[in-house]
Amino acid sequence: KQWYQRRVREHYFKRINLRTMSHNPLLRSRPRSMVTGYHGTSISVEPRTKEGLYMCNSSDVSITITRKCAKAGIEACKNMSVYFNSPVMTEMCEVVSCENVDLYIRRGVTLRTITIDMSKNVNIHVQDAGEQLFKIYYHQSSDTTLVKHGGGPVQRIQLDTLPVNNERQSRQFVCRVHPDGQIQIDPVVREGKGYPTTAEELEAHEQNELLLLQRFREQVDIVFRLQQETAGESSSGESPP
Repeated sequence: KQWYQRRVREHYFKRINLRTMSHNPLLRSRPRSMVTGYHGTSISVEPRTKEGLYMCNSSDVSITITRKCAKAGIEACKNMSVYFNSPVMTEMCEVVSCENVDLYIRRGVTLRTITIDMSKNVNIHVQDAGEQLFKIYYHQSSDTTLVKHGGGPVQRIQLDTLPVNNERQSRQFVCRVHPDGQIQIDPVVREGKGYPTTAEELEAHEQNELLLLQRFREQVDIVFRLQQETAGESSSGESPP
């Protein structure tokens, strides 16, 4: 029955090549709207609300996202331009195994996390970097560029040529965009649970935990001292104040 329903959906959406894929409910993942197999054309995509948008196996194509989607993913694409004219609910976008991809983020749209893996020449175009971006993760990628269009002449910042990237090429790096538009690039380290962070953030987190532990010990010492004083006064026959 599931196989038959899937074939019916694929046949129904065959004309526009936009299919809704149902995933194993045990994975608790949302269904995705897929755009695949486009070459040498320009299209507008209106994914269903609360669905992720997955673009793959396309080349020489311009895609305009005109409706809100849950998440955006681009894989195995070449010479592609993607225009984010509508918000992304999770504010996340992934680019994997792509070449010559331009991401145009319209003013008012925010992508707080962009992940780039095994890709070449990915350009991220923004109007206000401090408001539209937060973190850009990239791994085994080259020619990753942040292009700022707002507030004066166009400014191009090539992320993977900064001095911090002279370490191992296999390392993953994160570019943090501060509210004032300044960028900071650090190697990614993994904490105990595998969550990606930076050495600076991990050190600040550990210092905060030590400070909280010290305050907890001080509170315990105060309670213990008060209990001892109360016990001493009770044994001497004096009523506590």
